[in-house]
Amino acid sequence: MMPSRKSIDQAVSPFYEDWAALSQAINACFGEGTGDCRKLIAEGWQLYEALKQALHGLFGDSAPCPLNEGERLAFVKNSRSAHAASRQLEQLFGELKKKIARTKISYPAE
Repeated sequence: MMPSRKSIDQAVSPFYEDWAALSQAINACFGEGTGDCRKLIAEGWQLYEALKQALHGLFGDSAPCPLNEGERLAFVKNSRSAHAASRQLEQLFGELKKKIARTKISYPAE
């Protein structure tokens, strides 16, 4: 069965809602200067991986993904304490959201 735009939105929206809250927590962590935001960043990439699994369930092998996703995610995983890692994670979520929007245009509305 072919997914509809609505079903794609329903499947993806919870991940982006969780990411919005987690992103705020990461930014607050860096703003406070506590220095150890690794746990939050790890939660972020785990959330990203869960989103990718959901997309694979919806689209199979044609699931959208950002350019150089593997290398960029490896950077995030290996540099979890770095501010740059959190920015890279933000970029991955943002680019994936755009690719999902572009992909779902070809699906029926309902």
